[in-house]
Parts: sequence; structure tokens; C-alpha cells
Amino acid sequence: MLQRILLVCITFSVPFLVSAQLDLLGISNPEIGITLSPSYPSPGEVVTASLDDYAGGVFGAQINWSYNGEPILDATNERQIQFIASSAGVESIIEAELILAQGGSQIIRESIRPVFMDIIIEPQTRVPDWYLGRALPSLGAQVNATVLLNDGSFINPQNVVYTWRLNKNVLEGGPVRGGNQMAFSTPRGRSMVLSVTAADTAGEVIASRLILVNAVTPELAFYEKHTLYGQRQLPIDGQTSVIGNVLTLKAEPFFLDTRVYNNPDVSEWEINRQSTDNGIQNPYEITLQRGATSGQTLVNFHVRSLQEVLQGAEEAIVVNF
Repeated sequence: MLQRILLVCITFSVPFLVSAQLDLLGISNPEIGITLSPSYPSPGEVVTASLDDYAGGVFGAQINWSYNGEPILDATNERQIQFIASSAGVESIIEAELILAQGGSQIIRESIRPVFMDIIIEPQTRVPDWYLGRALPSLGAQVNATVLLNDGSFINPQNVVYTWRLNKNVLEGGPVRGGNQMAFSTPRGRSMVLSVTAADTAGEVIASRLILVNAVTPELAFYEKHTLYGQRQLPIDGQTSVIGNVLTLKAEPFFLDTRVYNNPDVSEWEINRQSTDNGIQNPYEITLQRGATSGQTLVNFHVRSLQEVLQGAEEAIVVNF
């Protein structure tokens, strides 16, 4: 019985001995450090530096901050400060000197080497040549993205490893060396989060960027096309009238995937809800002729992909003869 009691005591004492050893080695108590937000600042960006001491090892210490060797006088005893990141490729040092209450001091420093990083978004969607806006991504449409990096000199993309994420999904199955360009399809939802992390070949992150990209629904508008003056750039609002003997209409889809625009599964004109052949090679144009009688005619156009049902647009107008 005595042996069993001694065995139980020994068994329960081991974790405490191990825990004490871990504390002495500094494993269970996180070290004090400086956390930057954003973690990888761009040149000239406002950066927040926070002093993290989860173990409370510097309780009661005086905190003196300095940036590139220059004291920040109005930041004494502040656990969080802000500063402006330097130019691209120029290294800066943020330091926190801790004057301990029991005597002595400790200096915590963090280096910052800003790298300019931008993500160029190029949705492969249709807009007219004269449109002053930019093409926007729509559900299921292809988007091409390119990363630009600059640390004050040229960075060869082949020497950088890129990790792309769309929402929570890693593209291409993982990091890609030299993969500064990426193509993907717009996922479902009104917006998507695209993030890129760039690292050197040793695995050290040099820059990271996250952007929110809004998605739209393809739209359709009608324009009058004149044989002499060409296509008007003001859309027809609801209805129009035939002034001469003929009227040529142009249906312009906006933000439709260019693959669908160039090779639509469905492209159909309807006159008073009856399907009709537009009589010309361009599926987006139709010519209406004045008949013997006058009145109103409902003109409808529908373009769509059968593979991606939301890649399509439909609209109708009234034509007065």
C-alpha cells in the first residue's frame, strides 16, 4: 500500500518538474517583441508598432521609443506608436528601450524594409471601345491579375515565390516561383478577396497585399446606329421612334465575359415576343423597317452562356413606328 502511494506521488510530480524546466528555458513564456501593422508596409505608409509582452516580464518598466536612432519624445511609456515607413528598399529601425524597475535595461528592435507591391486587376469582360469606365468582373468571368514589386530597384519575378489566395482558397495548389501573373474565374458573391504573399527563395516574406474586388452583373443597353454618323453613344432610354424608313439598333452588353460575347450560346432577337432572324452577320445588330401601319413594337434581345447561367443579359425597348 505504501509503495502504491509513493508511486502516485511520483507520477503527479513529473509534470510540475517539466513545467518548471520549460519556464527556465523560456519556452512557455513568449518573448517580448514589437508587432507591426501592417506586417509588411508599403513605402510611405503609416505603420503602427505595438510592444507585446504576454509574459509580463517588464511590468513597471519605462518605455523609450526611437526611430532610426532619433528619440520619439512624446511616446514615452506608450505601448503603441505610429510612424511613416521609409522609401522603397530603405531599411529603418524602430526601437523600444525598456528601463527595468529592478535595474538594468533591455532594447527591443524591429527592422522595416518597405517594398512597393501592387496587384493589377484586368477583368476579361466586354465594354465598348468608347466607354470611359473600366471593365469590371462578373460572376464566372475570367480575371487576369499581375503583381508589381519594387524595392527601389528591379526585382526579377523569377527570383520570387508567390502565393495567391482567392477568398480562402490557395490558387495553383500552393506557392509558385515566378508566378507573378495569375488567371482565375470570378467566384459567386458580390465581392472577392484576393491576396498575394511574395517571398524570396529562402522562404522569407518580403511583401504581402490584400485587396477587395467587387463583382457585378452583366448589363445590356440599346444604341441607335446611323449609316452616316455611326453608333450613338447615348443609350436608348425605354423607347425610341423611327424617324425615317429604317432604324438600326445595336445591343451592347457590358461586363459580359469576352468568351461569351465572342461566341455566345444564345443570341436572340424578339419582335413582339416572337423570335426573329436579324438578317445580318453581326448577332448584336438588327434593322427595323417602317411598315404600312404605325404603332408600337416591343423589341427584345437576349445573350447568354449555357455553361455559366449568370453570364448573360437581357433587355427590351419599345419602338414607335
